[in-house]
Amino acid sequence: LAGLAGILAGPMRGAYAEMGVTMVIESFVVIVVGGMGSLLGAVVAGLLIGQVVGLTTLFVPKLAEIMVFLVMAVVLLVRPSGLFGEAGLLE
Repeated sequence: LAGLAGILAGPMRGAYAEMGVTMVIESFVVIVVGGMGSLLGAVVAGLLIGQVVGLTTLFVPKLAEIMVFLVMAVVLLVRPSGLFGEAGLLE
């Protein structure tokens, strides 16, 4: 899967040595926002963050990367377990 992700992301983002770091961080944010252990949450969070970043890139390109973390901060303030996570799952 990692190789496939690299093949698909290469033409869109360009290939450089640290290209995996950005994708790993964004993937981690999607998992946290969606809720740990929730596949549906990861899909919904991925769509949400993708739309937010896309719209931000369209209107204010310099804020696009920051919006990923702003969305995560807002979701964690409102629902600490994520959008579809269960409270106390890891306890």
